[in-house]
Amino acid sequence: MGARRVPIGISDYKKVIDEGYYYVDKTDFIRQIIEEGSLITLLPRPRRFGKTLNLSMLRYFFERTEGDVFRPLFDGKRIREWKDFDRYQGRYPVIMLTLKDCKADTFESMLRLLSFELKQEFKRHAYLLEDDLPDDDRRLYGRLLNRDAGGEEMQNSLAFLAALLHAHWGMPPLVLLDEYDTPIHVAFDKGYYDRMIVFMRNFMSLVFKDNTSIFRGVITGILRVSKESIFSGLNNIDVDTLLDRPMCTAFGFTQADVDALLDTFSLGDARSEVKHWYNGYLFGNEVVYNPWSVLSYINKGGVLAPYWVNTGSDVLLRRLIADGPPQVRKGVETLVQGGSLSSVINDKLAFPDLLSSSASIWSFMLFSGYLKASGGTMTPDHLMSYTLEVPNTEVSTVYSTIIRGWINDGPVKNDRLETMLQALEEDDIEAFEEILNEFVVNTLSYYDTSGNDPEKVYQAFLLGMLVSHGSYRVSSNRESGLGRYDILMCPLDVARRGYVMELKRLRMNSTVEATLDTALRQIEDKRYAATLHASGVRDVLKMAITFDGKRVWLKTAE
Repeated sequence: MGARRVPIGISDYKKVIDEGYYYVDKTDFIRQIIEEGSLITLLPRPRRFGKTLNLSMLRYFFERTEGDVFRPLFDGKRIREWKDFDRYQGRYPVIMLTLKDCKADTFESMLRLLSFELKQEFKRHAYLLEDDLPDDDRRLYGRLLNRDAGGEEMQNSLAFLAALLHAHWGMPPLVLLDEYDTPIHVAFDKGYYDRMIVFMRNFMSLVFKDNTSIFRGVITGILRVSKESIFSGLNNIDVDTLLDRPMCTAFGFTQADVDALLDTFSLGDARSEVKHWYNGYLFGNEVVYNPWSVLSYINKGGVLAPYWVNTGSDVLLRRLIADGPPQVRKGVETLVQGGSLSSVINDKLAFPDLLSSSASIWSFMLFSGYLKASGGTMTPDHLMSYTLEVPNTEVSTVYSTIIRGWINDGPVKNDRLETMLQALEEDDIEAFEEILNEFVVNTLSYYDTSGNDPEKVYQAFLLGMLVSHGSYRVSSNRESGLGRYDILMCPLDVARRGYVMELKRLRMNSTVEATLDTALRQIEDKRYAATLHASGVRDVLKMAITFDGKRVWLKTAE
């Protein structure tokens, strides 16, 4: 490992630079905000993609201080090459507020958390109290500083502070609002969504709408909460989502970023595995890596794991998939198998309407980081439709976990699943077949097996169970040899046994034995085991699986 440290969970730019942490240079984002942004720019990106760190960087670049103390933070960085560096660096007062910790069970508790964040920012600018302020302004400043302000005073707080800063410095401030939609997400879950929307609409519009007392406004979050509800009146806002070209590589790591990181920490040999696990997001058609997972992987000494997935709750995602239209559930089965689907994407989402259409749910999943979108085309009614896929191995674990949740929520619980996997490990195929049949009888009612392609349903069902086996990389529908296998289990320890599974529906004019033999012959003829052999696995068990309604039969061959 290199001598430098990776900044896990550190979102203060000054701390990262001053304390010598490894920094992936995103300072060109500063230029982009000026040259490509608007008066107000909203940048929705998934969680843990560097939003707070980037806003912190903007703060330290633009903030006016006595002695310009932050200027050295940008020595040797890309932004020093910008022709307008001296024109903008250290020239503006800055307001920065993050709402990422404003998560509470009630609206009143959320306001108390927000009052603490406001106190921190008003305390940072307490020098304003030395100005000749009107008594009313001085008293209001005191209430905000002491967390005694009322709801309406809090709504006006940023506009109030912006006006005071403009008067003090003779320059309008840059206003940075980080993770603006975190309290809205929580409010939707906890039942005070409408009150939260009214508050946030006023809180934001008072400072951002036609305000001559601000230089620029930059807002980050995960979603663009629909214009009708929260951005009403903000006609000067420019929204750059992850589907748009501007500033597309300012968040997340590019291939060059990751190559340099891995080389620095002597992990260059792991490029392909890291790419498989954490690459695949498309921002403005640029492929980017999940930065949190890459840094966590390096911090853990090169251990591949679903780091980003484990940092947040998937409760809302599970709820949307479980309670949404049936085609969403079918879509998840397709995604688990490595397939893709097409959907119109709506970048203006209202939480109460999420369950109303599959397009809204896919849109939420895309902007939250659970899907990638490519190949945008215009529909006849002038909406944009995209091809949607799972971006990488890490995110695929989310869908497999959800499918296992459907299984474990049924009458057959997790201990039987472990027993079934153990039977496979111990080469007890009879016990594996018996327990698999239990699952099929008791649990497959969750799935629609009466459609045109029941093989896909069984495949998604079986895949969702097998993927929990931590000793194997489980994949499906990928090319190997002369075709595409159904399910392949590659052991992490190549000295152990690998498995290739072919699923066949039992047709009316065939027998169980003939169908199983056909499946085994297909594994052999198409050389599906080639991928396992190429990985160094010598012991391979070929498994034919056939089914008829709610009954399953197995046959194996070495």
